[in-house]
Amino acid sequence: MDDLEMTKVLVLPSGRVNRKNAARIFGRTPKTLAEWVCKGIGPRLYKVGGRAYYDPEECLAMARGEKPLKG
Repeated sequence: MDDLEMTKVLVLPSGRVNRKNAARIFGRTPKTLAEWVCKGIGPRLYKVGGRAYYDPEECLAMARGEKPLKG
């Protein structure tokens, strides 16, 4: 686990993160997370008002390898 790097992520008052901040957790681009949705992998997507949001705890667990990307 020494490979993990501290990254600042904005968690909204609702407890969710937007795609940009979820991508930061994974060290990927927002486009990669959008592609994951099409492939049926990655964290669960929540759509609110046409915007994509994710559960930060689920993202962290997947980034750490505690939960598989493909569920």
